[in-house]
Amino acid sequence: MAIRGYFHAFLDLFYPRTCLHCNRNLNRSYELYLCKGCTKGISYVSNTHCIRCGAALGPHSLSTMQEGCTVCKGRYFPYATTTSVTYYDGVMKTLIHKFKYSKQKFLSRTLNDIMLAQDTVKETIQNIDVIVPVPLHWIKKMYRGFNQSELLAWGIHQYFSKPILLNNLCRVKNTASQTRLSKKQRQANIHNAFRVNNPKMFQEKRILLVDDVLTTGVTASECSKKLKQSGAKSVHLLVLATAPDRGPRYAS
Repeated sequence: MAIRGYFHAFLDLFYPRTCLHCNRNLNRSYELYLCKGCTKGISYVSNTHCIRCGAALGPHSLSTMQEGCTVCKGRYFPYATTTSVTYYDGVMKTLIHKFKYSKQKFLSRTLNDIMLAQDTVKETIQNIDVIVPVPLHWIKKMYRGFNQSELLAWGIHQYFSKPILLNNLCRVKNTASQTRLSKKQRQANIHNAFRVNNPKMFQEKRILLVDDVLTTGVTASECSKKLKQSGAKSVHLLVLATAPDRGPRYAS
């Protein structure tokens, strides 16, 4: 521990560290990327959310895997359950933006640690046969240098020793960014964007579909449809962060 402390102190002389969210100086501390205050400020999704659609629920609301909640009751979902770890705001929004759009690949370890520390993730993974990340088109992956969902999926694979399947579910359409699109525009944008190369690899499998952010759920739904069409027994969605105001207008 002492050697590690001296090493960080030496690096701090030449490469001063600041919190990625609030820019507070991190020299003379063991926090690498976030200060203690910002770490405590991460908004985690509590157990009071719908297991089917992921919408936040009140303390007296009910939700079941079959019926869902008042938000999603009567709606069709190609995925069976939704597990969200944090809310996509504040600290998490900063980290994910820097991870994806500033090409700060080193943050994958921090984000994986946040995800894997949650009991809901451990419960979800118990009955999973294979892990599948939401794919990026090869052009976008080449530009970014990595697929953020794939890095999250690798962390889950290494921690739980569950099989991971890459490049069988693939994105064949280089879609425009979904960030500023409405739900209707997202649906048109993502239509026929995915393909399964070898459906037999997914037959009768309980699949964990991994993504970084859940907003409208359009991308996750399109991927899940392809997996179900390929013979998957069930698809269970796991996301690092979900839109904080997911409700009726976000269910998909």
